[in-house]
Amino acid sequence: MHFRHRTGKALGRKQVFLLNALFFFPLFLFAQYDFNSNCREAYRSILSLNFTEAGKLLDSERSAHPSNLIPVYLENYIDFFTVFIGEEPAEFEKFRKSGELRLDILKKGNKESPWYRYCMGNVRLQFAICRMKFGEYKSAALDVSRAFSDLNENAQLHPDFPLQGSGLGLIHVLAGVIPDNYSWVLRLLGLEANVQKGLDEIAGLASYSGNNETYRLFGIESMFYLAFLDATLGKDTRYALTILQKFEARKSTFPPSSNPLLIFVRASILAKAGKTDEAILSLQEFTVGKDTYPFYYLDYLTGLNKLNRLDPDADLYFIRFLKSYRGLNYVKSGYQKLAWTFILKGNIPEYEEYMGKALTRGSLHVDSDIQANREAKSKEQPNVVLLKARLLSDGGYDDRALHLLLDQNMRNFIKTPKDLLEYNYRLGRIYQHSGNQSDALKYFGITIHDGSDKDWYFAENAALQSGIIYEQKNDLSNAARCYKLCLSMNNTEYKNSLDQKARLGLKRIKTAPH
Repeated sequence: MHFRHRTGKALGRKQVFLLNALFFFPLFLFAQYDFNSNCREAYRSILSLNFTEAGKLLDSERSAHPSNLIPVYLENYIDFFTVFIGEEPAEFEKFRKSGELRLDILKKGNKESPWYRYCMGNVRLQFAICRMKFGEYKSAALDVSRAFSDLNENAQLHPDFPLQGSGLGLIHVLAGVIPDNYSWVLRLLGLEANVQKGLDEIAGLASYSGNNETYRLFGIESMFYLAFLDATLGKDTRYALTILQKFEARKSTFPPSSNPLLIFVRASILAKAGKTDEAILSLQEFTVGKDTYPFYYLDYLTGLNKLNRLDPDADLYFIRFLKSYRGLNYVKSGYQKLAWTFILKGNIPEYEEYMGKALTRGSLHVDSDIQANREAKSKEQPNVVLLKARLLSDGGYDDRALHLLLDQNMRNFIKTPKDLLEYNYRLGRIYQHSGNQSDALKYFGITIHDGSDKDWYFAENAALQSGIIYEQKNDLSNAARCYKLCLSMNNTEYKNSLDQKARLGLKRIKTAPH
């Protein structure tokens, strides 16, 4: 895949336009919100990450209808996706300045229009999502609260305007994933997290089937959010797979082989569902347009899936990702996974070289990078047999993983207490994936007993997964016990994501019918 960067010069012109619009906007007559055919085509291009074409369409619309504020709103989408996907600090700083200017312009619009508060609320929401990417959780919490104020008031003033449902849903989900030490900001302003309510609100717009073409287009965007959030936060993937089916029923709107966002969501859901072969096929069928904004994470995702299948060429995709990507997250993890490809081939010098780079490069915002940094710092090589079992199990190849662990004498590869702890944990995960809940609970129990006082993640995730199994069995008291046990442990690997999922589990139980 080869991509082309946007230029700083284009961004400079954009900021000049925004400044001119801000100072001379009183000259515009009757500022309006007209999501006309030109804007719809621009929005369609944005969702396809074809920002060049979208920019041309927005320029044309501004020339034809200078009082239309929708191009101002849609330009924020371009910058949002640029920052969200690229994760480059310099682009984030430009987004801060342009976004504030856009809010000032949008405030000059017609306050009686349902688009007025909707546009401002979503610009603030996009700010919040990007701030979270860069670890600015306190500012993100304030932006979420302001966005909620805009969109909630809009829902009261314009209850028949369906678009705000998706934004409100995202807010209820985001409020549930902002770390506890910043969530006081949301509570102070009366905003409580409710992930399931948020998913239901997003689903409302995603299922829109009326005649309004604009609403149908925004319904596609809601499907992106819904599928990704459920695959990321949901306790299983069955619901996400039904959303994926709805996506594919609309192939004429966004051809899946050329839309990076659709490929990303589709491959992520399939991979989590253990359908690694299908995920790889989807990623490799993707063809990049010459004007498509670079989505380098797709190379990382391809490498990850091929590594889970133990493909010998997985290293090529991690190398491509690390060579091209200039963002913050998944760099340490990328070097770690690249190192794994070499230790699986018995190439220890290459493993050590890339683990050294995992220690010195990248950031520590996401759990996978934190874990990669920890492995690099420890200089402790992974047990190759257990690593293969882990990868195969993550890829949905449970039979291969089980045979790998059971068809040889444990004494041949279990050398340390950590190896034994991981061995029992891996068996629990494999049995869980294959639907053998009783054996999964048995091995998770052994893992919790032996590892609850260790700082590896095995026992904490065993408690989380036990909670999920009990919740699926409708044994809510044991599910709650396991989720609380997960939260009580003090491992330092994947801590944020495990605690987040345990808290979501407790909230589901609290709101479940008894």
